[in-house]
Amino acid sequence: MGQKIISVEPNSPAAKAGIKACDQLLKINNRIVRDRFDLDYYGSANELSLQFKDPISGTYSISLKRKRKEDLGIDIAPYTPRVCHNNCIFCFIDQMPIGMRESLYLKDDDYIYSLLLGNYITLTNLTNSDYRRIYEQNISPLYISLHSTDMDMRQKLMRYQEPFDILRILLRLAERGIEYHIQIVSVPGYNDKDDLRKTLVELIHNDLPCLSIGIVPVGLTKYREYLSPLKPFDKEGARELLKIVSEVRESYETDIIYPADEFFLLAGEEIPEDEYYQDYPQLENGIGMLRLGWENYRTNSQKLQRALKQKKQQNYRFFSSVAANMQIQKIAADLNASLKEAKIEVQAIRNDFFGAYINVAGLLTYQDLAAQAQLNEAEIAVLPASILNKDNLTLDGHTLDELKSLFRGNLLLINPLFEDWDWV
Repeated sequence: MGQKIISVEPNSPAAKAGIKACDQLLKINNRIVRDRFDLDYYGSANELSLQFKDPISGTYSISLKRKRKEDLGIDIAPYTPRVCHNNCIFCFIDQMPIGMRESLYLKDDDYIYSLLLGNYITLTNLTNSDYRRIYEQNISPLYISLHSTDMDMRQKLMRYQEPFDILRILLRLAERGIEYHIQIVSVPGYNDKDDLRKTLVELIHNDLPCLSIGIVPVGLTKYREYLSPLKPFDKEGARELLKIVSEVRESYETDIIYPADEFFLLAGEEIPEDEYYQDYPQLENGIGMLRLGWENYRTNSQKLQRALKQKKQQNYRFFSSVAANMQIQKIAADLNASLKEAKIEVQAIRNDFFGAYINVAGLLTYQDLAAQAQLNEAEIAVLPASILNKDNLTLDGHTLDELKSLFRGNLLLINPLFEDWDWV
């Protein structure tokens, strides 16, 4: 038991107290340190009593004081997230080909990641000890992959072994003051229609501390050989789902239920106005991105025009996903009406890599851009920045330099929400 100290920052409170690297940190203020989160949580006090184990001399204790918000100066092993043990019929990771970035294959299902990163968790791998920790440290809000409140339906979708009463768990969390955001991946023929209505009604009727309820359509790639046969939403199904959501919102006078943008596009309906999404609580789930992107564009359009004018006598070609194409066309038309020397063209890129049912910018690949992009001699390419990760790699592992060379070195990356942009 204990966490090995990897390093101690020079001149930090820990260094001044004589704490050494390679020792084991056992407890802080008599609380066992299980991971980096415990170190940050219990180590945030100004007065600390720390217990260590030296590999040679044994256990020892140190007391120290530190200034408010002063970093303790101890670094321990990185946090290792808990992985998912379910076998969901719609799991997107199971539908990815080999050869992608390694991190894309991690099936994390960790409640610490849920709090810190907004990752959705299933709750099926939590122990009584985990719940005690959640209550004690007020690990809230959590982001919960619910899918259905019906025990049989949820087990059918997620294929865990033991029966699991998710509604009882949500009530149990609520009693302890734990709030949560809810995600529902809706699968036609499973948890749509009557089951979806029942789930929404039970969540609202029980007055649970749901901060938001996001509903997204099942994502189906072309790599589904040997997986459960599923079908995507069609126009009729999308319209029916939106009708159910609208009826529940109206009947229960609630405004925390948010269907994904894809449902509105598929149904041929207008994306709701800005007020519909309030503070966009499901934005990380892609819900409301089209509306917020347009609102941000309207706010930042003049700054974007100035950025485009930096390249004299140059035209631009905006490459978009299929899902965002109509909005980018609208933005291009607005820019063309204002820019005198430059002309904006738009080209939507099909997702041939994953298949026709995947149509968002964040899942576009270098391979599809290389195969489809058409750039005229006097044009500069404009791409959604979301096609690159923090290491500037595409989903299929190509570098920013490779992307730039594809477009003759002229490239403007724009945040999908039109918050900022960058010449690269």
